[in-house]
Amino acid sequence: MGRTNNEHYFLAGGGEMGEQIRAKDWSKTSLGDPENWPHSLQTMVTVMLHNPFGMYIAWGENYTQLYNDGFRPILGSGKHPQALGISSEITFSKIWEIIGPLFTDVRNGKAVSFPDFMVPLNRNGFTEECYFDFSYSPIRKEDGEVGGILVTVIETTEKKKATEALKESNARFMNNIMQAPVAMCVFRGKDYIVEIANKQMIELWGVQSEDVLSKPIFEALPETKNQYLEDVLEHVYRTGEKFTANEQLVQLPRKGQTENTYINFVYEALTEPDGSISGIVAIAIEVTGQVLARSKVIENEQKIRQLVENAPFPIAVYVGKEMHIELANESIITLWGKGNNVIGKSFKEVLPELDNQLVFEQIKNVLDTGKSFHTTNTPLDLTIEGKLQTHYFNYSLTPLYDIHGIIYGVMNTGVDLTDLNVAKKKIEESDKRFRNTVKQAPIGISILRGPDYMVEMANEAYLKLVGREEAGFVGSPLFDSLPEVKEAVNSLLEGVLKTGIPYHGYEVPIPLNRYGQEEQIFYFDFLYHPLKEENGEISGIIVTVTEVTEKVDTRKKTELNEERLNIIVEASELGTWELNVKTKDFQYSKRYIEIVTGNKNDLNLSHAQLVKHLHPDDLHIREKAFKEAFVSGYINYEARLIWEDQSIHWVEAKGKVFYDLEGQPEKLLGTVRDITEEKQYQQKIEESEKRFRNLVMKSPVPKAILKGSDLIIEMANVALLKNIWKRKESDVQGKKIFDVFPELKQQKYARLLSEVSKTGKVHSESESPIFIDGENGKQKFYIDFEYAPLNETDDTLSGIKITLIDVTEKVEARKKIEESEKRFRSLTESIPQLICETDEKGNALFASGKWLEFTGIHPKGEEEWRSIIHPDDFEENARTWSHSLATGELYRCDVRIKSKSGDYRWHTAIGEPVLDKDNTIIKWVGAFTDIQTEKAFTHELEKQVAERTKELEKNNIDLEKMNKELQSFAYISSHDLQEPLRKIQTFATQIIERESENLSEIGKDKFQRMQNAAQRMQTLINDLLSYSRTSTLERVFEKTDLSEIINEVKEDLREELEQKNATIDIIEGCELGVIPFQFRQLIYNLVSNSIKFSKPEIAPVIKIKCTIDKGKNFNYEALSDNKEYCHISISDNGIGFDQQYNTKIFEVFQRLHGRELYNGTGIGLAIVKKIAENHNGFITAQGKPNEGASFDIYIPVT
Repeated sequence: MGRTNNEHYFLAGGGEMGEQIRAKDWSKTSLGDPENWPHSLQTMVTVMLHNPFGMYIAWGENYTQLYNDGFRPILGSGKHPQALGISSEITFSKIWEIIGPLFTDVRNGKAVSFPDFMVPLNRNGFTEECYFDFSYSPIRKEDGEVGGILVTVIETTEKKKATEALKESNARFMNNIMQAPVAMCVFRGKDYIVEIANKQMIELWGVQSEDVLSKPIFEALPETKNQYLEDVLEHVYRTGEKFTANEQLVQLPRKGQTENTYINFVYEALTEPDGSISGIVAIAIEVTGQVLARSKVIENEQKIRQLVENAPFPIAVYVGKEMHIELANESIITLWGKGNNVIGKSFKEVLPELDNQLVFEQIKNVLDTGKSFHTTNTPLDLTIEGKLQTHYFNYSLTPLYDIHGIIYGVMNTGVDLTDLNVAKKKIEESDKRFRNTVKQAPIGISILRGPDYMVEMANEAYLKLVGREEAGFVGSPLFDSLPEVKEAVNSLLEGVLKTGIPYHGYEVPIPLNRYGQEEQIFYFDFLYHPLKEENGEISGIIVTVTEVTEKVDTRKKTELNEERLNIIVEASELGTWELNVKTKDFQYSKRYIEIVTGNKNDLNLSHAQLVKHLHPDDLHIREKAFKEAFVSGYINYEARLIWEDQSIHWVEAKGKVFYDLEGQPEKLLGTVRDITEEKQYQQKIEESEKRFRNLVMKSPVPKAILKGSDLIIEMANVALLKNIWKRKESDVQGKKIFDVFPELKQQKYARLLSEVSKTGKVHSESESPIFIDGENGKQKFYIDFEYAPLNETDDTLSGIKITLIDVTEKVEARKKIEESEKRFRSLTESIPQLICETDEKGNALFASGKWLEFTGIHPKGEEEWRSIIHPDDFEENARTWSHSLATGELYRCDVRIKSKSGDYRWHTAIGEPVLDKDNTIIKWVGAFTDIQTEKAFTHELEKQVAERTKELEKNNIDLEKMNKELQSFAYISSHDLQEPLRKIQTFATQIIERESENLSEIGKDKFQRMQNAAQRMQTLINDLLSYSRTSTLERVFEKTDLSEIINEVKEDLREELEQKNATIDIIEGCELGVIPFQFRQLIYNLVSNSIKFSKPEIAPVIKIKCTIDKGKNFNYEALSDNKEYCHISISDNGIGFDQQYNTKIFEVFQRLHGRELYNGTGIGLAIVKKIAENHNGFITAQGKPNEGASFDIYIPVT
């Protein structure tokens, strides 16, 4: 028996139908055992079971059926599962007459398909119409014959329904268009043929429907061409992008005329199911009425806004809960003190200090409730110029409604009463002073009481103004004394008395008959201010008045002059012209002809003829100006003209472009002015400017000129480039200052330059820090600088002149002094001494904390010093201190100082002067060191010293005797030692000379070496004797010219100098107090050393230079700064030495070279050092191998 169904590979898988096929006993069907099925059938079964689409196989002449899970729902519950394995004719018996012939055709090799084929299926318990794409294909066996039919099914029910829905939607869409309350239409194809247009659209177009339907829109409505609509439709049709526009101006035919209409419209592409664009639907709403109405509203709003912005009292509008400032006039912006850039910001952000002052809550309440809020004389704290100040206000908060009646904001109006409150307080505080000063006031002041205006008081100035005497005026009703003024001021006074509102009168004409003279009209500025009692009742009026009759008369004369000036202006010699852009018609005045041609006669020239007078080189200027005029609306240019007499003249042309209703240029109106003389003057100015710039370039003070809003470096002088900017002129010329120095942007200098550009005010600062990027990175400098505006002849600002001075060294020096002062004061608190500081005259400046802690007194003057210095010490201390102040010498004194407890303790007082760079005393610093313990010890020590002094005196006498004996011994020893040496040298010389022939070469060598050793011994004894004499000889100093000593040494060393061909250069000599013998020895040793240690084959050059200066000017720390020294420098070009031996060479018996090369004892430089020390001086040495050596001697000048 063969394999089971489960074992056949072609029956594997396939879900539920796969299981049923495998479970089927196919041997009982016409197909038989699956093992025997044709290979093509097995293959198609495998394809069917693994395909997600519905598939169905009808095999053989009986059309035996196999199908997969995808096909099963098509059979419905009435045919499945019994359809598996039976004939299709049985399963589809009801429609076999339809599909039977179809199967026959397929069996004959013909493939057949049915798209969107409707099949009624029982789904979910009821029958519904389903749609499928059926495909019938023949399945061929191995021999090529058709063995069966493969049916592939793809359900298209949803697609079919969608298509039907789309058709229905399109029908509804068309119907909606026709019934839409707004204008709608559909354009089809690339010619935009009007397929449908509703009644509203027909009315909007102003035509009949038959005039546009089925016609291209631009053919039906030619007026709409060239109005950008063609480009819009083409873009939508090509891209499918929706286009929306509001309030677009379109010219449409209306009642036989073309009218401007404003339309909101939408163009949207119509797409077919395949995604292609077949047309455009258009929606239009005419908003001409709204646009015109809104324009009127905007115009009204602008008028209201202008009224608000120019109102003399504060007004602002806050919008929304964030309280954004939509409007704020100049009065309230000035009051806030936060700058002009507040519009659009939150009120809370601009005035955060109002938080917790109820203002924000009041605004919120008005927004929420719609109830207005009013308050009077309310204090509010405002931060103005960084300072919190209290102001007083009457203010109101009023809700603002939009057109829908919804509150969108709050209007804030108010009156600043701060000055009034302050004035009120001041008045209350100075009422008495007021009455006393009123009499002396230069302006007229009077006080009126009650309804009869009883004159309570009137100062002299007021009486003089009204021409009345005090006796008859004060105490009487005003109008009894001045009946002539009643008509002019009675109602004003009555209003102030009733309302309490002050009245200001400016240049008010008042009739007066002063001192009984004829009545005349005089002009006054006056203030009627109510006088209120404590209960608020108005009891009178204070009148302040100033006569301005003369000012009014002057102004009237000025106004008359201005009227005359206007007449002159109208008659000014300006040429006028008018050009019609459309017709090219050109009209001009007689003066125009005269300016352009030079001809004063009436001429009738065309526009082209007039243009010919323009200089050929300037034609492009005019053409450019006219092009720019049509963009900006204004024309302005200068050019040259050639008159009829061929003379060259300059003209300035100005004008304005006027537009028609469509916004197109219609005409230009303008003037021309002969500016030839101005140009000539301008040339003189340019020459002056050139001279100015030349002065700037040659100025020793660093200067530069920056031009334009971009601050272009137009010029920078040598002093600035070299000393501060450290740049080449080519690196900065013509470049923006912040491109050259970008690091300045983050510093204050960018802001300061901007402020000078805006305000035109000079700005300067001293010792201002600045950071500049250089080769060594960012460096800090300090500069004194000035930014000054550069103005043109018309006072317009064209640039900035900068002046810079580098003061870095000065600032850093001062900072070091300040830091030193700080360290000094800190040091005074950390040391045990009592420290005080005075000025150069001895006046106290500073006392340390320890001073005050010990004495309890700041030493301001003599009285304080007497109170703390022991009476027995005061006079001596005062004399010593006075001497130091007078001479500048160090102050030193032992003095007893009294503590806060009343005890005296010994202190050593030392005062040292502090000098400036010019050695001038600028102050004294004193230190008082407690020596109480030392004093006690010293007292005991003095006793012991007195005892020891006697012993020392005796020992000194003994030492002097011993010293003389030693000197004698040294002389005798040297003499006794040299005598045998001389004999050794003599005998050795005689033996070599007389017995030379009897001696072997070894013997001769030994005798020579013995003789050399004796010579060295003798030299050593002489050097030792010289060295000892430097300490023992009497030191007698004489004023000596060092040049003489050097010449003597040259004479002593003549043979050696000639032998080596050496030279000695005395670069500079000087006179000095020295021990002549010793100093000659010093020079001799150093010069002979230079000769000895010279290079072979190179002539020695020895340079000697002498200079006298203070120690601080020499680079040697051991010198006292303010003491004078003679610096003697001896240098050579010899073999030199390694610098590490610069101190060793001065030690006794120290040699850097062997005796074989350079003879000597190693004592010569030790003698030199000893001699320098005998002169209280110093000697140093510097050298480099093969580059020579130099010796520097420093001897104090006495």
